[in-house]
Amino acid sequence: MQQIRLWMFAAILTISGATVLTSCSKDDDNKTIVPPQKEYFTLWNQCEALTALQDYVKDVTNPASANYIPTEDRIATFDMDGTFVGELYPTYFEYNLLEYRALDDATYEAPKDVMEAAQEIRDFVRNGKKLPDHFDMKHAYAAAKAYAGMTLAEFDAYVKAYAQHTANGFTGMTYGESFYKPMLEVFDYLKDNGFTYYVVSGSDRFICRALTERIGIPSNRVIGMDVKLHSTSQGDVEGVNYTMGKEEDLVRTDELIIKNLKTNKVLQISQEIGKVPVLSFGNSGGDAAMHNYALGNQKYKSAAFMLIADDDQRDHANREKALTLGEQWRTAGYHVISMRDDFKTIYGDGVVKTDFTFPVDVRPLTEWQAGRTVSQEAVDAFGGIDKCFSAGPIPDGVWARMQGKTYKENPYIGRDDLRHIRVLHWDYDNQMHVGEMVCNAMIADRVVTILRQLFDAKYPIQRMLLPDVYDADDERQMEDNNSSCFCYRNIAATNNLSKHARGLAIDINTLYNPYIKTLDDGSLLIQPATGEPYCDRTWDFPYKIDHDDLCYRLFTEAGFEWGGDWTTRKDYQHFEWVE
Repeated sequence: MQQIRLWMFAAILTISGATVLTSCSKDDDNKTIVPPQKEYFTLWNQCEALTALQDYVKDVTNPASANYIPTEDRIATFDMDGTFVGELYPTYFEYNLLEYRALDDATYEAPKDVMEAAQEIRDFVRNGKKLPDHFDMKHAYAAAKAYAGMTLAEFDAYVKAYAQHTANGFTGMTYGESFYKPMLEVFDYLKDNGFTYYVVSGSDRFICRALTERIGIPSNRVIGMDVKLHSTSQGDVEGVNYTMGKEEDLVRTDELIIKNLKTNKVLQISQEIGKVPVLSFGNSGGDAAMHNYALGNQKYKSAAFMLIADDDQRDHANREKALTLGEQWRTAGYHVISMRDDFKTIYGDGVVKTDFTFPVDVRPLTEWQAGRTVSQEAVDAFGGIDKCFSAGPIPDGVWARMQGKTYKENPYIGRDDLRHIRVLHWDYDNQMHVGEMVCNAMIADRVVTILRQLFDAKYPIQRMLLPDVYDADDERQMEDNNSSCFCYRNIAATNNLSKHARGLAIDINTLYNPYIKTLDDGSLLIQPATGEPYCDRTWDFPYKIDHDDLCYRLFTEAGFEWGGDWTTRKDYQHFEWVE
């Protein structure tokens, strides 16, 4: 009977997927079941980094070792993007998500700064245009604003829904599945050896939580970029003065608290974990401070590991750059993990690298926000260049945006006197954009013709947005080098209505072509103030308007006068209709 029970137990273990080993004695009724030894790192090749990690863990978990670390102090920190989650499809997940939110999500109308940041990401990944300096912070502020008003549950669902998209540049994998499988084995190994690991990422904390939930990382062990939260009925009251009700939810705001990069990672580790890590894993210079913090641990032996994306066959990698970084990290005292040499697989079986694909937005260009970069494919899909230049009645949505900003109730001009213009224009980097302008009906067709001639000549106009985007603040829009027409306002430093108030004057490339007037006290009024370097018209610079300029010639031949020819003041950006 005992032998029957033993065989039944073995059968149950076999059915459940377990493998058993038995040691036999002369008495067949007396068998001992020995559990198998767990096998780690089946997806790794034998390599220096893996050996270093295993030797380190064996040493610090050995009670007899001088380097023994108690379980409660075995703290490991991991960056996320590029360390155990793919980041080359074709950029960070959170960048892709913002691009989608601002440019492709038809339910969301992005503010100017959000749309601009998203467009810069798109131009980077599709056209190779370099991201602006300090773009990580620009993105952080834009992302805070882009998801403001969402409850935490809504944002979590939004992230997870986007994560179900197929990862660009691969088949057989979604964004939400794009984990480096060998690195997941590191988590498993450390957990079984008494380590507690934390995700410490520059990405939004709640994005990280949404992505890592599926691999079992508890949300309270995720540290990332943070925005301020408030409850749904809190309004502008500070939390210290407000008691949240049972029926309320937590909502994201547009206020950035911290971008969790470089030394900020160390500060967050200190505040949230309260202990110095003994292991640190990353992949970029943004992780070096975190590594150095661990390596500076005064109490315990520590180690740091940098993963380099040097596999250009199975992943979208710049191998030359990765190898250079590898040498840099070794010099800094970090162990280097090579994706190409050390991983048997990256994303697992069935995942194949492909070329990146960027589908054409099939929505009509008339639905695109001004400022969007336009591809020739999108223009062709819309019906060609000729259809992209038009003037018509002001749409209801545009008119609503104008109220209290560029349009104020007045006895001189109304909606029927104005026209809404939509055109294409080139910037100085030869990128094609959607532009819009409101002007007087008397000059609308004439203006469209001029803007089409400038477009055909690839004349650069950096921005063409309605001043309402800047809350009709003329200084702000000029500082941003915006080109516009209608705005119900006075002439600068006077009580007289400007011709802009009737939509009969157009300002082009305003930063580089400032307004200059000598005041009664002899001082200069320069608008925008940041345009002062461009008051000297004797030297050449981008976007400069002078008598040799095509913009000057087209406007003046069409019946406009140029403010640069005025004597009592100079308004180099300004063309007004001569009535």
